[in-house]
Amino acid sequence: MSVRCPDCGESIKVPPGTRCGDLLECSSCAGHALRVRDEGGQWSATLAYRVSCPDCERAVTLSEEAKAGDEIDCCGRRYRLTFDYGAYAAEPL
Repeated sequence: MSVRCPDCGESIKVPPGTRCGDLLECSSCAGHALRVRDEGGQWSATLAYRVSCPDCERAVTLSEEAKAGDEIDCCGRRYRLTFDYGAYAAEPL
């Protein structure tokens, strides 16, 4: 089974044991994670947004419900999410 990357269209193999909500990497897109769903026997994928921590530069994968103005934690600190030009960023509070 496979799923298409919604960004580049690349076919990504869905490994055995994959469950709804799991994340897969697109090898053709730089740093994109795909959140996969099994919809009636067909796999679909949406982009799983990520944001870099301003302090440690770790990539934090955001929940599906994330939106600008939400707060996230990393490195023992809190950050507010912003969304501009199609990407999220984390700003220290």
